[in-house]
Amino acid sequence: MTRLASGRTTHLEPEEIAAETLRLFDQGDDPSIRQLASALNVTPSAIYHHFDSRTEIVQAAVELVWLEILAQTAEEVGNPFESDPKEVLTAVGLHARRSFIRHHTIAPYMTIIPSSNQLSAGGMSLFANAFERLGVTGDTAGDAFHYYASYCFGTALYAASRLNAEAALGPTSPGHEELEKLRREAGVDGTSSPETRTALDEVLDLSAVDPDRDEELFVSGLKQILEGFAKV
Repeated sequence: MTRLASGRTTHLEPEEIAAETLRLFDQGDDPSIRQLASALNVTPSAIYHHFDSRTEIVQAAVELVWLEILAQTAEEVGNPFESDPKEVLTAVGLHARRSFIRHHTIAPYMTIIPSSNQLSAGGMSLFANAFERLGVTGDTAGDAFHYYASYCFGTALYAASRLNAEAALGPTSPGHEELEKLRREAGVDGTSSPETRTALDEVLDLSAVDPDRDEELFVSGLKQILEGFAKV
């Protein structure tokens, strides 16, 4: 039995490293191995005993987010392989968006393959099952997944990136009145109606100003996409 590090009451485990990594990301850090070791009260070599690289550690932290997403999806819809496929895909998309907004500092790494091959295989099996039960198979299902993933994960990344940008730079939106002034100066204010421009400008800030409405529009758009798949 190895001796415990000073100040620790338990031996270091991979799950603790992943959880601490995600916690540090949630605090706004993108932790190095040395920072992580300090937070865990261990030496860097103790971390390397479990992970070969920082990449593997970030993979494990991202995996925790995906496990959170799948757990929330199952809690909402039950068995995702048996529940209504539209409800399953809507729940996955919505909870992925919520989770990566909540864990927005790690969101830039959301496309990294989770460290667990079992999780990756299971997740893709869930999507394949849902799309087939919607009536799309083979290459058509691949195209449908591309549309779905681009919409769901793209909007999640946009919302998370906005939070990260504001944390680093402060508010950067010029606002509707300033944009209208710039349009008048450029001579393009007559190319569309003021009402339409106002509505579009408001959408730019919607995730920050009215997150509930932002989520409502996201779900509405996702349901329209899924309805389109069902008609293929």
